Amino acid sequence: MQEKSKYQGWLLAGLYNGLQKLSIPIFGVLSTMILAHGALTKPEMGVWTIFLTSTSFVELIRQALVKTSLIKYVNHADGEEQRYVLAAALFINSIVTILLIAAITICAGWLASVLNAEGLKPMLYIFAGGMVLLIPFSHFEWALYSKSEFKGLFWVYFFRQGFNLFMIVLYFLFYREVSLNVLVVFFNLGILIGIIVAYLQVKKHLTRTFILKKEWLSSLWHFGKYVFGSGVSTLVFSNASQMMLSPILGSTSFTASQGIANRVINLSDIPSQVLSDILYPKSSKKENAANRERIKFFYEKTVGVALSVNIPIVCFMIAFPKIIILILGGKDYLDAVPYLQCIAITGIFLTFLKYFGVIIDSTGRPKVNFLTISFIALLHVAITYYCIKQFGFIGAAYAAIVSNIIGFIVSQVILYRYFKINIINCFKYAFAFYPEIATMLRDKIKV
Repeated sequence: MQEKSKYQGWLLAGLYNGLQKLSIPIFGVLSTMILAHGALTKPEMGVWTIFLTSTSFVELIRQALVKTSLIKYVNHADGEEQRYVLAAALFINSIVTILLIAAITICAGWLASVLNAEGLKPMLYIFAGGMVLLIPFSHFEWALYSKSEFKGLFWVYFFRQGFNLFMIVLYFLFYREVSLNVLVVFFNLGILIGIIVAYLQVKKHLTRTFILKKEWLSSLWHFGKYVFGSGVSTLVFSNASQMMLSPILGSTSFTASQGIANRVINLSDIPSQVLSDILYPKSSKKENAANRERIKFFYEKTVGVALSVNIPIVCFMIAFPKIIILILGGKDYLDAVPYLQCIAITGIFLTFLKYFGVIIDSTGRPKVNFLTISFIALLHVAITYYCIKQFGFIGAAYAAIVSNIIGFIVSQVILYRYFKINIINCFKYAFAFYPEIATMLRDKIKV
């Protein structure tokens, strides 16, 4: 009985979280197909990709400073203390968002010029106004994460992304073309819809009191500052080439093609995202964080399950890149085919690297994660610059492969030192997962 059910807890938690994570890139892929097949020109698609990358910087900075520490300390705090953790998180969230609004407003023109992205400046101004909505949205979202309310999170993102897609489709049917500024307005309205749905899901967990305590502000901030550094480095690692292609090669068209390929890569990363959201609260608990054997098990099992899904997806992308690009973007984006083939392999290495950060942070070593990821990110920037200069567009893919291999080696050495993690076990769990899930599903069908 125990053997049959050992995956059931994680699969139950992962079902709605998986649907939520899947809905984001699915809605993104559908909107990309509409925009790429006629609603936007290829240079405009490049600017839209740069805008989405900029918003991801904003999101990651806020999440790194608040979300990770909120989840950690809510799982550590007693029931009475949890309201002080939530209050401290809301306060830091608000201050950080206001500072980011100011930074975007001041730097919008400069960014548009440096990134060679005509039209980006007004888009960032419109988004800066909508960022105020991110304060309540993210507070509700992170509270749901801390309680592992993945069903509620699914509906939040379903309505947020679904509304955005619905407005794009409706506008396209009437006008055939969509301006970049209108797309940002739809983006902001989606956040507003998300706030309403999130409140309905999270209100049972809200204390409706706001009491700031210095010790909790200090705890969240000091933990979050290292996670923030790691988060920025991770984002640089993930998006350096998107920010460097247009300035170096002189056109946002290359960024557009890369953005199409990255939409596909994001789909392959869904299993890792799903399981990391489940793993972090589990490994943050007091009884688990100090147990080296349990952490070793969590890491190897989680990476194994993620790999069992990632490996077939990566093989499919390598085998059929042209079909994927034609469906997603059309013949104007066929230059992304060799890029997609090269970049697909990084999905395997990223699985290991993603959970490295989760485990190191959740076990109280955010400084180690910060220093490691920062080193890898700086190295990646240098390699990317060199490869784009030498090889053009495809050089960005070469740089990603080299950087991921280096990051994989460094992270595994550190994990072995702390937890004696064995990567061979990850692949054993990956292949063992197939018969286990088949058995469980067969049993469910019989019932």
